[in-house]
Amino acid sequence: MPSFFTRAVFLVALAHFTIELCGNFLPVLYPTLINTLGLTYSQIGIIALVAGLSEALFQPVFGYLSDQWGARRMTVLSIAWMGALLGLVGFTWDYLSLIGLVGLGVLGSAAFHPAGATLASTNAGKMRGVAQSIFAVGGNFGSALSPLLVAVGISWLDLPGTIILIPIALLVSLLLHWQLSRDSQLDPHHSAPHLSQRRRLTTMPAGAKIGLALLVAAVMCRSWVQVGFITYLPEWIESQGGSLALGGQMLAVFAVATGVGSLTGGSLSDRIGRSQVFILSMILIGPALWLFLRSTGPWQFLLVGLVGALIGLTFPVAVIMAQETWPYGVGFASALVMGLGWAPGGLGASFTGYVADQSSLGVGLQLLIFPPLLGLVCIVVYMAWQRRSVRVLSSDATGS
Repeated sequence: MPSFFTRAVFLVALAHFTIELCGNFLPVLYPTLINTLGLTYSQIGIIALVAGLSEALFQPVFGYLSDQWGARRMTVLSIAWMGALLGLVGFTWDYLSLIGLVGLGVLGSAAFHPAGATLASTNAGKMRGVAQSIFAVGGNFGSALSPLLVAVGISWLDLPGTIILIPIALLVSLLLHWQLSRDSQLDPHHSAPHLSQRRRLTTMPAGAKIGLALLVAAVMCRSWVQVGFITYLPEWIESQGGSLALGGQMLAVFAVATGVGSLTGGSLSDRIGRSQVFILSMILIGPALWLFLRSTGPWQFLLVGLVGALIGLTFPVAVIMAQETWPYGVGFASALVMGLGWAPGGLGASFTGYVADQSSLGVGLQLLIFPPLLGLVCIVVYMAWQRRSVRVLSSDATGS
């Protein structure tokens, strides 16, 4: 593996680690914020909604801008922005200032993800799957450590302990700026999009639009399963006679397995194909979930890990497929699957909760076997559409 690949991709993975480290600690603060600012549960829910929508809806905008201005610049600035603003959350004095800081701060995450995914791919050569897997796992580790780090800061300084994020974010930003600038001088091809690419960003053919729409729909189905499953998993465990601690252990196994799946999915897609990995995942998620809901004891841990791994397989693969569908705007294409693709997760979880209220939580969770089937249909149609587009391009080239 070339040293340039190793350095560049692991730097971008470090950047992903840092952006998630700065953005996944808010649930740890909510109990303290309820006491200090007198917040209600509804207000906490609105904060979570604002954070989710800001990140999901603005990602395509920042993806387009990263294609225009260059992904390296966007990556460096987004980490500094998010770390600085969310590091100040502990100093908020009322609800409006809190929701303002959170809403503005998560724009850093919206700006980072398409740019970071672009840098990971453009520095990987033929090993794009491996690069996206490493990129994804960096974010998984950051998400896992974020609550622990901020909890340490709060134990030292009380609520203002969130300031611990600021020096970390600024140091990583400076490191990335120095190292990526150095790499771009050695290989200027990756520092910014070429002028010919910029001109073609606004001329996406109909085939690419339809292909991306099908891919985003498939990712939406996956997000529905994931968010719905993890939202109600602890409650379902308790309803089956388990403890809250057991539910937490299940979530931990699911999170670790998702990271393992993310690490595996990209490299596997380099070997057997992107669509094949996605199809394999969509076929197996439903049966694995069905078996989990009917299992007990150690089998539950094994099967919840299998569900997480199967979902994780698709994370890097979906990003690469989007970039390959529209190679002249990889940042914008990445943003569609990483931003809009996550948007229905909460809506799907709400539907699962509605079904559970009308019947039972078990029935609501059992219905989660159907979204992967819809995702499977989307990917199969996507493959057929891509083959058709290739044939049309080949015939046009032959005719000319």
